Amino acid sequence: MTVRERKARDGKSQLFIDIRYRTADGRKHRFRRDAQIQTKGAASAEERRLIAQLQNSGTLEILEDEEDEPEAPKSTFSDAVRHFRKTHLKTLKPSTRATYEDRLTRLLVPRFGSVALADITGDMLAALDADLVKDELSSSSRRNAQIVSRSVLRVAVEAGLLNSLPKLPKLPKVGRRIPHSMHREDLEAILAKSSPRARLAFSLAAFAGLRRGEVVGLRWSDVDLQGGVITVRRAVTRGEETTPKSGNHRAVPIAAPLRTLLDEASAAKKGPWAPVTVTVKGKAWAEDGLNQAFQRARVRADRSGYSFHSLRHFFITELFRNGVPAPAVQRLAGHAELTTTQLYADMVASDLKAAIATFSMAGGTKAEGV
Repeated sequence: MTVRERKARDGKSQLFIDIRYRTADGRKHRFRRDAQIQTKGAASAEERRLIAQLQNSGTLEILEDEEDEPEAPKSTFSDAVRHFRKTHLKTLKPSTRATYEDRLTRLLVPRFGSVALADITGDMLAALDADLVKDELSSSSRRNAQIVSRSVLRVAVEAGLLNSLPKLPKLPKVGRRIPHSMHREDLEAILAKSSPRARLAFSLAAFAGLRRGEVVGLRWSDVDLQGGVITVRRAVTRGEETTPKSGNHRAVPIAAPLRTLLDEASAAKKGPWAPVTVTVKGKAWAEDGLNQAFQRARVRADRSGYSFHSLRHFFITELFRNGVPAPAVQRLAGHAELTTTQLYADMVASDLKAAIATFSMAGGTKAEGV
């Protein structure tokens, strides 16, 4: 039994009470806590009171001090990240993996790398978020940083590196964002300024709703010209082949504007496993290459505010503009959740403002009987 001294996190000395004792059943126990008043005299007095309480409760014997066993090294956040990279991170899609790596490398490891896992608190994660607010990061970027930190800590618990999760702060709220609408005249202007090979890639996004990685991953074996259907089976992201974003395959009927381009391109196909869209050199497009080709065509067409993904937005909003029900749009677009599809319905609703304007009449009218 003794009053001991240790270094606290802030580097200052901290007094604590350490009492070993044996109960009537012969079992050994140990009582430890920080002294309520941090002076030698007060801590010793507190220790004597605690010993008296233990003896009154039936403690058989107060034991002499024993040499403390050396503590096992504590796992740090960097240790948890190394384990996370070897296990969970490998299971994520390439695009998600890249986002996680960015948050780990740029934000989390520099800040928490040397901190013991057991010492990480919710307040520390909240402080990180507060600093990101000062740096004017978007709500979605701040939310992603918190999600990655939680994933690392949860995997650490599963691996036994951490006993339990700390009390985590609430995730930053991210409001629903309505995508920028592309209209038919904008699309036609951009396609008119595109090279023939790029036009096919752009049309697969605009008239079949393929994502950029799905355009890159499309093979001629996925295109049934006779049956008039494209089956989206794969995507290529950062050079890695993976499943579509939802994880599911989907079938999309071939629209008339796209059919003409596919018929022309099929004459030069090199085999069923050859990519449908290729560059002028006959090689499969890379994602960055498609982005750059789109931006060049957009600038030539004098259209601003659009990205390659705007072509897919056009596909979805055009379906809604033509009265296609939301569940059907969801299936054609390959959305995992109907709520995602509904965002585009909300965007199309803004187009109805023009229809509402037809109720305005020159000079106005007064309702009768009011």
